[in-house]
Amino acid sequence: MQASASARPAESPLRVLVVEDDTDLRDALCETLADSGHVVLTAVDGQEGLRQLRATRPDVVVLDLMMPGLDGWQFRLAQRKDPVLATIPVVAISGSSNPAAAAVDAELFLRKPIDGNMLSKAIEQVIAERDKRLAPVKAAEVDRLATLGTLAAGLAHEINNPLTYVLIRLTQIVRMLPAVDRTSDNPRVHELQELARGALEGAERIRAIMSAIRTFSRIDDIAMKATDVCVPLESALKLIANELGHRARVVKQYEEHPVVMANEGRLGQVFLNLLTNAMHAVPDGAPEQNEVRVVTSTDSAGHLVVEITDTGSGMPPHVLERVFDPFFSTKPVGQGTGLGLSISRNIIAQHGGTIGVTSEPDHGTTFRITLPALVPAGVSQKVQGPTRTPT
Repeated sequence: MQASASARPAESPLRVLVVEDDTDLRDALCETLADSGHVVLTAVDGQEGLRQLRATRPDVVVLDLMMPGLDGWQFRLAQRKDPVLATIPVVAISGSSNPAAAAVDAELFLRKPIDGNMLSKAIEQVIAERDKRLAPVKAAEVDRLATLGTLAAGLAHEINNPLTYVLIRLTQIVRMLPAVDRTSDNPRVHELQELARGALEGAERIRAIMSAIRTFSRIDDIAMKATDVCVPLESALKLIANELGHRARVVKQYEEHPVVMANEGRLGQVFLNLLTNAMHAVPDGAPEQNEVRVVTSTDSAGHLVVEITDTGSGMPPHVLERVFDPFFSTKPVGQGTGLGLSISRNIIAQHGGTIGVTSEPDHGTTFRITLPALVPAGVSQKVQGPTRTPT
């Protein structure tokens, strides 16, 4: 069965992993956490707790220290060794009065007996501290994106002037070469014409890329206008066309769809992120075996729908339900910030739309964006785009 997920609201429940060997206490903790609106996962010992931690990556762990086999201290040591898991906060609990218990390497320590109110407050505290700790990182990432946008705008401006000169001169060369030899039969003239046309096509491609870069450099411009969504889609596709072409065939299915009120640059940022994710989901070097499909259409309510589908590796349910979480990433450390989909969700929400995802391991992934039409359903203001399948 295909799993699905959509953007989780800020007030969505926390996912809490309870690692406790005492059945009665574990059941009581799960009940009180569930009553508080949390999603509760359980493990009966440290070894199972580590397996659950790796498989589900919860928001917080409630960890008993005194357990047979792998105890809480060993659990925490193993967690700290894994950079992907190390940042998940832990609330340690123990009935021991031994100083070693209180000195455990955890965000917070509670001595048994504990009640539900105490545990809920402890979880809220460690989550608040985690968010406070990560806030500067998020702010720095936002600043970095703004700086990159400014640099991209400057780069596009500096390149456009000499590029325009090159385009004019190449166009003149192509037009004037036949006059070099009045007979027009000189093979050298024809060869030069072909070389000039090739250079002109390359320069035109550079101009298209610069236009796409300008689109994405305007992500901080809040102004919105009537937009055909195919424009930012095409800009995003141009930016990654070369690398994507080594991985998959691109199928563009632009069906009739409404115009929307949007910020073209911000939508472009969303599409670029989704297309890049789709590209990375399929292996390199076998484009004939993989596909990235981009579809525009209109739903039953008259809203614009954009779907980006890949035939890649797909995602298991525990990853799928967290893809829009800030700082959540399945990429190796240093290769992803975990902010791309979270920012995309926020941008779509600012446009009054929704973004959701369906995926199944080994059967690919589909992201689906819905945006309100500029005019009410039934009023004619739609764009008809032909279906195109580039090679």
